[in-house]
Amino acid sequence: MKLALLAIAAATALLGSAAPKLHLLANAPQGGTINTDVAFWGHLAFEGSYDGVRIVDVSNPSAPVQVGSLACHAPQNDVTVWGHFVFLSVDRPQTSAGCDSQDEQIPRDPAGFEGIRIVDVSNPASPQLVASVPTDCGSHTNTLIPDVAHNRVLLYVSSYALGPGPHCGKGAEADPLHRKISIVEVPLDAPQSAKVIATPRVDAPEWIPAPHVSAGIGCHDVTVFLPLHLAAASCMSEGQIWDIRNPLAPRVLFHIRNKQVFFWHSAAFTWDGKYVVFGDEDFPGSCNDPTHDFSGRIWIYRTASPTAPIASFTIPRKQPHEVCSAHLFSFVPVQGRYLLASSWYEGGTDVIDMTDPKKPHELASFDPEANDWAAYWYDGSVYASDFNRGLDVLGLTGLDVSAARRFGHFNPQTQEIVIR
Repeated sequence: MKLALLAIAAATALLGSAAPKLHLLANAPQGGTINTDVAFWGHLAFEGSYDGVRIVDVSNPSAPVQVGSLACHAPQNDVTVWGHFVFLSVDRPQTSAGCDSQDEQIPRDPAGFEGIRIVDVSNPASPQLVASVPTDCGSHTNTLIPDVAHNRVLLYVSSYALGPGPHCGKGAEADPLHRKISIVEVPLDAPQSAKVIATPRVDAPEWIPAPHVSAGIGCHDVTVFLPLHLAAASCMSEGQIWDIRNPLAPRVLFHIRNKQVFFWHSAAFTWDGKYVVFGDEDFPGSCNDPTHDFSGRIWIYRTASPTAPIASFTIPRKQPHEVCSAHLFSFVPVQGRYLLASSWYEGGTDVIDMTDPKKPHELASFDPEANDWAAYWYDGSVYASDFNRGLDVLGLTGLDVSAARRFGHFNPQTQEIVIR
């Protein structure tokens, strides 16, 4: 009996020593602003912030080096990249379309600007603003669709009436509820001629506003899965699955309703396309809030029939006094398992095992008093953009992900390959 107990203890210790862990490899600090989303091209990470975008060389993830930046104020500078162009989302009226702008104090000022800024980063040490494209209600996020055959990219611009603007909401738009997205075409050989070429209608229930946010209809974020010609749209009051075989005219395949979701924020597909997860940004909720059982969760659905969720997940760690809800995430591109890297605001970053979609569970976490906006797997590491810390590079040990695909570039809301 004693020997059996010793054997069990030894096995338990062995399993414990091999438990997956997320650990800090390095931090590329940036304080004095709010750091936001991240996109990747080659060995460069592009991190947006409320004060512009910076370029970090991550060729050695253990020693990231900032190689350039562009001071270009705007909330929230959500970022995508293609080749030597970066696209920034401007989500609040600015005094001008240039990088010398400030927040507009006269929201209806016709000279104000909000929309997409286009930055040339061919010289990473000296990025240059080359064009600005106004869009109705600005751009909260943008999703990039490459169209290599026509030497252009399309940007799905998600926006909604956060507040009044020169071309936003009641008195400024034909539809005061702003039930649409905007699609911006950027010719890569003539970015100065970028323009809005379509405004597909969004049909969804009107979202009940939070304090200081106007009621309206629109989308917060869209993730596209290009080989499958699908998009998962988080449209404030509901999730939607779109057919994007004609990217200029998305067609709704499914409306996904869930009364337990406060605000449909973001989405990601598994790399085989079988499942899609949606994140609920329940602000100012806290994970494991005893007064709100479903605060800030990730919800899992079958892509082919998303009528009801398979399961949901929130981090198991108690966060009683911290803002905590699912924010931005991506799946590790590995065959045979569903592993999701996700940010949780003050809940930090974790890796979730969804291989059995009915039983999601946390494998590893990193929460050093963090406030993480985004967390993504890219070419061997997890990159977490923290509001205050800057860019954390995290290593994942105790779990064999050596077969994970390396992409060479990655816009997290643009899935370009199928892995089965």
